[in-house]
This record gives sequence, structure tokens and C-alpha cells, in this order.
Amino acid sequence: MIKRGDVVMLYFDSKRKFIVEVEPGSTLHTDMGVVELGELIGKDYGCRLKTHLGIEFVVVRPALWQVVYLGFKRKTQVLYPKDVGYMLLMSSISPGSRVVEAGVGSGFLTAFLASIVRPNGKVYAYDISPTYIKLATTNLKKANLIGYVCLKQKDITQGIDERDIDAVVLDMPTPWLVTEHAFNSLRNGGIFIAFVPTVNQLERTVLVLREKGFIEIEAVENIQRTYKVKKGETRPRNIVIAHTGYIIVAQKP
Repeated sequence: MIKRGDVVMLYFDSKRKFIVEVEPGSTLHTDMGVVELGELIGKDYGCRLKTHLGIEFVVVRPALWQVVYLGFKRKTQVLYPKDVGYMLLMSSISPGSRVVEAGVGSGFLTAFLASIVRPNGKVYAYDISPTYIKLATTNLKKANLIGYVCLKQKDITQGIDERDIDAVVLDMPTPWLVTEHAFNSLRNGGIFIAFVPTVNQLERTVLVLREKGFIEIEAVENIQRTYKVKKGETRPRNIVIAHTGYIIVAQKP
């Protein structure tokens, strides 16, 4: 049953879907009419809600990726799902893990990290910008994940406060400046991950990781191609999500 304060998705088709918070008196204005969101309180997921023009939306309990990519406000370039998924896998984190993240931005990656480490883990998220800290706080509250994150307005290149950390995950321009701090902060077997957009950053980071004594150093680029599926016409789509950046993974011995 839908309650006040729940975050739901109103779905019409793949291009017209909206993430909204259910509150009495609140409305959603769309090109298909106005929706009274308070009418959803007490109804079941899967029900249908009409706009004032009589057009129906189906009400869906959203997945986390839908809340993040459709519902979060953004002021920065954000990571693509294809990169986030690989980074989460290679981080080897699980419920109860303690993770340091830097370059919080709008909090997209932070949300996925927090969803994995809950209920007993913690994400210590560093960013130098008070604007981004405030934005990430708002977004994480929308996903009901703020309780698993400690947001810190601090330059991580000046040091990491936490010790015995399971993973250090970076989305910032100069990850090589954090390698020594990461080595000192990580537990034995802990994982270092960095996302960078250029080969120059990739090369510099990998070379410094080797100097600092990391092992299992790997650099990858993920390319994703989707398909148009229709009887007798199935084929790759014309638009390919090709280069978005490079992912560097290393391990503390």
C-alpha cells in the first residue's frame, strides 16, 4: 500500500515516466495533464492514476536505478550504469562494508554504494564543494539512503580519516594524489577503484599505483550496445554508448 512520503514511479511509456514523492496536495504537471499525487495514498502499487485529461499512468514501485537516474537532481556529469555496475562488482563490497568515496558530485554513485553496504556498513563520502554536499544530501534522502552515508566536506588529497576500509572509490580528476592515502587506509586485500575520462589520467594513476605497491592493477573501458527488438526487424540500435571513461582497479596486498 502506498503511504505518504513514498517515492513512486508514474509510468506511461519508456519516454514518459516520472519519479515523484507522494504528499497530500502535491501535483505533477505533464504534457498529458495534471496528476493529483495525494490520491495515491492508501492505494496499491500497480494501480492506475488518471490526469485531469483522463490519461492513465500506471503506478510502479521504482527500482533504485530508476529513483537515481530519473529522480535525482544533478549538477554534474554522472556515471553511466555500465560503469557503475562494473565498479560495484570489482569493489567486492557487501552488507557491512566500510567504503571511502571521493568526488560525490550529485550522489549517484554514493547511492549505489550505500544500497550495498546497508544495513550495517557505511560510506564515507568526500567532496570539496558545499554545493555538492548539499545536493547529494537531498538526493540520498529521496532514496532513503542518507542513514548509511557520512558526507564530508574535505579534500581527500590531504588525507583519509578512516582506517581498515574495504574499498576506496574515486571519481575525481587527480586520483593519483590519493593512492598513498588509500594504501594507508585500506585493509589487507582492500580494493582501490578510480574512474577517469582520459588516457593521460589513466596512465599516471596506474604508474603511481605500481610505485605505491598495489597489486592486481587493471584498466578497462566498457562499451555498451543496445538492440531494437521487433519481429523481423531486430538489430543493433544506431546509438552506441561507447567511450565514457576508464576504470582502474587495484588491490592492497
